[in-house]
Amino acid sequence: MNIPKLSEEEIKERVGAQSFERGYRYFREGAIRDPLCQGMTLKAYCEGSQPQPYRVRVSFSPDGIQEAQCSCPVGSGGYCKHVAALLLTWLRRPDEFREREELDTALEKRSKEELIALIKQMLIRQPELEMLLETPLPASGKRITLVDPEVYRRQAATAFRHIRYEWGVEADIADDLRGTLEIGDGFLEQKDYANAAAGYKAVAEEVLSHYEEFEDEGGELGGVVNDCVEGLERCLAGAGDDPVVREGILLALFVIHRSDVDFGGVGLGDDVPEIILEHASPEERRTISGWVQEVLHQKKLSDWERETYGGLLLDLEKDRLDDESFLRICRETGRLEELEDRLLTLKRLDEAVVEAKKSSDYELLRLADIFVAHGEAEIAERMIAERAKTTRDWRILEWLKKRYKERGELSEALSITQELFQIQPNLSNYQEIRSLAQQIGLWKELREQLLTELHDRYELLTEIYLDEGEIDLALEAVKRTRSALLHGFWGADLRVKVAEAAEEPRPNAAIELYRQLVEGLIDARGRGNYQQACRYLTRMHDLFLHIGRGEEWTYYIAELRERNRSLRALKEELSKAGLQ
Repeated sequence: MNIPKLSEEEIKERVGAQSFERGYRYFREGAIRDPLCQGMTLKAYCEGSQPQPYRVRVSFSPDGIQEAQCSCPVGSGGYCKHVAALLLTWLRRPDEFREREELDTALEKRSKEELIALIKQMLIRQPELEMLLETPLPASGKRITLVDPEVYRRQAATAFRHIRYEWGVEADIADDLRGTLEIGDGFLEQKDYANAAAGYKAVAEEVLSHYEEFEDEGGELGGVVNDCVEGLERCLAGAGDDPVVREGILLALFVIHRSDVDFGGVGLGDDVPEIILEHASPEERRTISGWVQEVLHQKKLSDWERETYGGLLLDLEKDRLDDESFLRICRETGRLEELEDRLLTLKRLDEAVVEAKKSSDYELLRLADIFVAHGEAEIAERMIAERAKTTRDWRILEWLKKRYKERGELSEALSITQELFQIQPNLSNYQEIRSLAQQIGLWKELREQLLTELHDRYELLTEIYLDEGEIDLALEAVKRTRSALLHGFWGADLRVKVAEAAEEPRPNAAIELYRQLVEGLIDARGRGNYQQACRYLTRMHDLFLHIGRGEEWTYYIAELRERNRSLRALKEELSKAGLQ
């Protein structure tokens, strides 16, 4: 067997610490069934949480793992606990693996009669595979004939039949669909671009017709569509001058792009516009422009959909459009950035300002940068300043503040920052107010005013006092925060920061804060919470000893253990941390 054995550290690095730990338990329990070695591939079944075992496969190259897959819901890419269990079995118990010839070698040894008998046996066990008999397959030396695309569609449709709609089923469907994709890949290798494209198109369209029925949180079905896009691009690049084949491929790509837009932009075929622009001839671009305009005129679209199609239309027609046609498409499809850029290039400044003032706050920010790039910064600033009077969008104020600071107009920048602080009262804005006010000698009076306004914002006051080194005030404020009043785990980060800052000057107060955190974590349950509680207990232990209260620590930890004696996981973590 030439397959290398990965060390435990290499396996852990491959699958991640959590999957490794769970996979190790599966390995110890003997969950790997019927392991075999076939060439440079390991295969097995792994008992899991479902009645049927999962199929696990890991293929190697001389450099290490080349590909891994598992049929479990999270097994795409081979980073799950079942793959970890397989690799650990190979590392620790290689003698359990049966050797089997590679598939091509085993089949070549069979006679025609044996192969027919073998296929019949397979169909008895898996009757649904009979559909493959009507599916043309790529074979070297075979005369190329055009395949009926309906054959591929029926083949792809079988993946969606008899599906129970449960979590993780998308991965199983994707595995089935890849069988049809492999047929397309085989035709592509033989440079049979028409049949390869027919296969990719059928799979993509079948997935798109069912896509909204599934969650596809892991992107398995989306990945199949994107594999189809990649295959179609290779077909388009190799199809030469055959107009029928090329138009069919371009239409398939456009259908995928249109579906993605219909679904709201979910990442299906993100590369399609670039592929079309790279490979389509001028005449083909005009054809695709017609498809885009047909969608724009026939369907009621959202602003985002219209803008998306408008961008593609401008790219397709950029070599043919005069200025007025370009501006018309921009206005009709909401392509404001291209509209403003062209108007400013044409020195139609007044018209550009009118269009910009119609825009939303977010759009205006992008348009203002275009004005600046065209040397019209003053006009951009006036528009932003005017909008600032009527909006609470903090990004508008940030844009103005940045301009004032760049010009050294600190009083104006301070005024804007104070407005921002009213909208977003946080430590970052407070720090910027302080920096600007100190530079112009206004900080003492302004600080007193800000703290008065924040009299009941205890979380923010705590952060401010910590930032300014006022530990006693921070301790007082944190007692009145919502997290402290709830006596729970919520808001723990702030109490941790105060406790850490208080360790040296106020160790007793730090101990009390750590105690609250520890008991909140224990009440929340869970081994991860117990481990964090032990880290805080260690800090408490060191503080107790540092201030000469060792006996109190001994009593506290004993009482804590007794009070939680039924929590086995907590006791284990306390022992690991040496907290006696």
